[in-house]
Amino acid sequence: MPRAAVIVPFPYDEEGLDYRRAEMEQVELSGRVTFDYKPLKAGPMHFLGRHDEMLVEFAILEAGIALAEEGYDAITVNTLSDSGVAELRAVLDIPVVSNGKSSLLYALTLGTRFCVIAQTDPSYPQYTDGQNLHFMSFREPVGVVGAIIPWNAPLMMFALKVAPALATGCTIVLKPSELASLAALRLAEIVAECDLPPGVFNVVTGGPRTGAAISEHPCIDKITFTGSAVVGEKIMSVAGRNMKRVTLELGGKSAGLVFPDTRSIEVAAKTVMALSSTFLSGQVCSTPTRAVVHRSILEEFIEHAHAQIASVRFGDPFDPATTSAPIISKRQTERIMGFIAKGREEGAQLVFGGDRPKGDLAQGNWINPTLFSDVTNGMTIAREEIFGPVLSVIPFDTEEEAVAIANDSQYGLSGGIWSSDLSRAFRVGRAMRTGTIGVNGYSVMPNSPAGGIKRSGIGREGGRATIEAFTELKTMILNLDA
Repeated sequence: MPRAAVIVPFPYDEEGLDYRRAEMEQVELSGRVTFDYKPLKAGPMHFLGRHDEMLVEFAILEAGIALAEEGYDAITVNTLSDSGVAELRAVLDIPVVSNGKSSLLYALTLGTRFCVIAQTDPSYPQYTDGQNLHFMSFREPVGVVGAIIPWNAPLMMFALKVAPALATGCTIVLKPSELASLAALRLAEIVAECDLPPGVFNVVTGGPRTGAAISEHPCIDKITFTGSAVVGEKIMSVAGRNMKRVTLELGGKSAGLVFPDTRSIEVAAKTVMALSSTFLSGQVCSTPTRAVVHRSILEEFIEHAHAQIASVRFGDPFDPATTSAPIISKRQTERIMGFIAKGREEGAQLVFGGDRPKGDLAQGNWINPTLFSDVTNGMTIAREEIFGPVLSVIPFDTEEEAVAIANDSQYGLSGGIWSSDLSRAFRVGRAMRTGTIGVNGYSVMPNSPAGGIKRSGIGREGGRATIEAFTELKTMILNLDA
């Protein structure tokens, strides 16, 4: 295997027998030693002189070119056969296709974007107070990064963690989800073909114990994790033992606020419902799973939402007609069905869905798109992250009530506002306690920070915020008269 990466596959089973200390030590020490010995030229950001900035950019582009030359089908097979979900939705201005191309292009764009924005500002304006002192600040790499990525978007998450780590001069130990490791391993093989020094980029596979070992290891300086709030809390508790830096992008229970002055109630309803019924079938942390709808348009909203599910098609993920992914596992399928039962038990009105497909799909991890009305914000389905195709519709009468409902949550990851009144949208958006707000639409861009507050996480990824998250700020005071 080429020398750029140490790739250690681990066995995994439901009993958690997924952890081998010796191999983990090898990988983590590889990242530590590589960083400490600084294989690339030192500079304001360890190796971000212009020459080396180009080196990293070309390395990432080489990975993309190698993948493109092999054809998209290979990486699509790896993604779909492992996790059973297709990344069908483009997050950049790229046509939506069904074979994973948009995810690949997003990953390539992330690599080049972070190399462009990782410029240094090595000096603040000079300051003197009677002495000839010059104050300079530098951003230096945080060190060895432990990156733990989820199963629902392995290509995008790989790029979101690896690109800024390399661009800022860090070394990295990456752990993909045990439910979707093939896509990350294929990308790792391609990165390994690039001319990175040994130990700069490392991958391990495994389950919870492997992730815990990365989080606890004293040779890791920073953890970047995308996943559940429960795991994020565990990482936070152990990272504090040696003051690891952390970036956590966790769960959400986002609210989409629909006002009666929206240009199209149909567009708003079908957009919100589609985010839960198509693509990954609601298995996205930023999905607005609470539709907070003005009472005067409630029936019309539900009618259009119901119409949207007519377009849902389950089946072979390679079939362009397929719109929606299965649930990731049997355990998660049963968990979602438990939430649906809880909603009915607590008095919510099941308008449609709540069951599983019949016929050929009956034995698979499929759940029909589900909508509950007459939901109150105190119900379990309105408070817990379900991570499935379940939408709760909550009515409101005043703008103040809508904001209060949206903010009455332990989460604060994202949210949406549908209104033709931009003054209202701006006012409401500023009042909502969440990390990202979409007005009449929602997307993710690599040059825009995204992340959550409250139980939805700590820190931001995207744009310059990512560069800051992967670096430490150092100040030097020079006495020029000495």
